[in-house]
Amino acid sequence: MSLQLSPFPKRSFALASLLILPFIFSASTPTAHKKFIVRRGDTASYLAIRYYGFFNDSLFAALKTANQHVKDLNRIYPGDSLLFPRRAVPEPKFEQLRTSAAQAVLTFYEGPVKYRRSGKGEFQNVTANLLLNPFDEIQTLAKARAELVLDNRSVIRLAANSQLKITKLVRADKPAAPTQPLQAQFDLSLGSLWTRVNKLFNRQPKVDVKFPTAIAGVQGTVYRASVAADSVTNVRVYEGTVEVRGGGALFRPPSGLPPGQVPGPQQVPGPQQITREAWVKLVQAQQQVLIDKDGRPSAPNRFTDARADLDWVQWNKQRDLDLDAERP
Repeated sequence: MSLQLSPFPKRSFALASLLILPFIFSASTPTAHKKFIVRRGDTASYLAIRYYGFFNDSLFAALKTANQHVKDLNRIYPGDSLLFPRRAVPEPKFEQLRTSAAQAVLTFYEGPVKYRRSGKGEFQNVTANLLLNPFDEIQTLAKARAELVLDNRSVIRLAANSQLKITKLVRADKPAAPTQPLQAQFDLSLGSLWTRVNKLFNRQPKVDVKFPTAIAGVQGTVYRASVAADSVTNVRVYEGTVEVRGGGALFRPPSGLPPGQVPGPQQVPGPQQITREAWVKLVQAQQQVLIDKDGRPSAPNRFTDARADLDWVQWNKQRDLDLDAERP
């Protein structure tokens, strides 16, 4: 005796099709938003820079509209879910939200961090996603850290007990064009920072950090610097090359004559130009240079990070890798 399978009922087949089709449709049709689960160290601006490549007030307004379930986008916590309008959706057109204005955004901080606008008034407590402009100042207190990201994903991070001022932040040559390379200068008067400079549209930005007695100009990408209370500065390079300019370009011989008999008329030597080699040091990867309180740089030499220095370096390197991680 043979067994015969009964035919599949048409009604059951139709029901099964209705159950399957939504899964096929949802898998092949992208939603209008991409969902991110917040991790420790994430902020709305940090995630926006990773996903869109920039952050500003216009983009922040779009994110607030998309995340009305979040009471305050400046205060998000691990496990929260954020919705980011996909880059390909017709509205808003995110490239139109990108402006030519150059700003630095506070994408992360922990501990007591303060800022003030244009060097005026009292320092105030920062909030995440704070946008900073030229002449704004930021300071980290004990056991604090702060991260500033520029819209080409260049980074300035401050360790505890640091004081930084933004003195220049513009687009080079044609300020109206957002594809122009960045020109930036930061003044570090005290403390430690980590600097990583990225190209934007294959154009090398000019990012200088000024110390009390020297300036570091980036030709490469990654370095850290620390300024002690007596203005002695240490610059350590991890990738690329950094040009350190100690002191000034002109040297005036001292006129120090001891009190006593005044000599007769004599020609006084004028300012003498110091050669470039005498006051500029090119510091290569895995080299450091010390700048004394009078602005004289030492010869570059190799260094080894240890203890607290090593912890600071490892945290920064991990943060750099995360910022560059591709978000689909």
